[in-house]
Amino acid sequence: MNHKRTKQWPQYLAAITATISLAITGSHIGWTSPILPKLKNEKSPFGITSGDASWIASFYLLGSIPGNVIAALIVDRLGRKSSLLLSGIPLSLGWVLIILADNAYTLYASRFISGLGQGIVYVVCPMYIGEIADKNIRGSLGSFIKLMVTFGELYAHAFGPFVSYEWLVYWCAIIPALFFLTFSWMPESPYYLLMKNRQEAAAASLTKLKRYQTPGDLEEDMEQMQKTVLRDLVDKAKVWDLFDTPGNRRATLISFGLQLVLQFSGIAAIESYTQEIFEEGESGLSAGVAVIVLSSLQLIGGLGAAAVVDRLGRRPLLLITTFLAGLVLSISAGFYFLKLHLEVSTKGLGWILDASVMAYELIIALGLSPLPYMMLGELFPTNVKGVTVSLVNLWASLLAFVVSKMYQVVTDTCGIYAAFGWFASTCFFGIAFIFFVVPETKGKSLLEIQEELNCRKSKRRKRDTRDVEISTIA
Repeated sequence: MNHKRTKQWPQYLAAITATISLAITGSHIGWTSPILPKLKNEKSPFGITSGDASWIASFYLLGSIPGNVIAALIVDRLGRKSSLLLSGIPLSLGWVLIILADNAYTLYASRFISGLGQGIVYVVCPMYIGEIADKNIRGSLGSFIKLMVTFGELYAHAFGPFVSYEWLVYWCAIIPALFFLTFSWMPESPYYLLMKNRQEAAAASLTKLKRYQTPGDLEEDMEQMQKTVLRDLVDKAKVWDLFDTPGNRRATLISFGLQLVLQFSGIAAIESYTQEIFEEGESGLSAGVAVIVLSSLQLIGGLGAAAVVDRLGRRPLLLITTFLAGLVLSISAGFYFLKLHLEVSTKGLGWILDASVMAYELIIALGLSPLPYMMLGELFPTNVKGVTVSLVNLWASLLAFVVSKMYQVVTDTCGIYAAFGWFASTCFFGIAFIFFVVPETKGKSLLEIQEELNCRKSKRRKRDTRDVEISTIA
């Protein structure tokens, strides 16, 4: 369809309001950076030890694991919109418990409950955006996923150092209130409504999302979506359906592989140990300022990704950012190797380490960080999408935990330069994986993506698009 005959601003509005839920998760992630030092302060009424602080930080990630499972159970029963709104309840309750907390155990509970909400959001939001967006802007809308997380982190980092413990919670609680007030008015995914055989509701949802100029355009989109849903829902989804077709197997390999490259590039470890890394650089940049600068660079990178992903395409952006990430991580590894192993004086050169770490954050925000999540909404058919997105997020959470834990182990046994060498090597191996395995989804409908994943000779078969589409229903 000619997108000029439709309005795309309603899709942008729906995507922005939906991803406010991710800004809530970002504020929960960013809350620990300015608050944990205050909690460990001798004047704090909580009496938090370093061990307590590590649990407060990690319980959030732990809660996201059952949250992913809950999302898989509800997303096809309640719908994408209702599931997202439901996720806002534990995310909001987490802030309430933080205000009421008078000991570490209440904070543990708060972080775990908030993590449940994050687990649901990370599964449902990519599905919702992938199903409401026109193919020519799906990449831009999908990039909002990580962009909003970064915004939430920056929001907490920017307020945290300058306000009290209580007032930071009040400021952060504004975000879930905004989410409920805005997203409640957005339409449900038309794909989900067609799954439930609610034809009129699906047509009304499409009309709200695209504001068609002629009835024929609506009929054309409805017919295309019906073909996609019929193709996907011939059989009731089962877990083993993930490996039942070549397309599902390939999509699973791509999603799990991209998360492996992203997480093993060190994102969780670098963000968790930012203060120690910058202190090692000895450049004079304070840790508080460094965290704000890093979050700002991530936000800039996320805005850049939204601007270029539908112009450059997924594959080029993944290849470029993965290569550059490996390059700057190699510079960081080299700095540490010279300073700590060869004991070469790095006085006055600490800015090299700071610049390389900041460059890493900016680079991955442009592609390697948002695209694995955004492509989750594109690669899987409707009948297995809820299960697969949940499994991929479980995989990502597990890898993030392993990297965070092993970073300290590798640093203590082999040296921090070995850890950064591990991160850089993963990026360079990831380039080969992306080049040979990951397809380009730019400008393709969800039906066309499934055809390509299930048939490597799709270019030859697509000479007659109409015949291909009819054959998928038969």
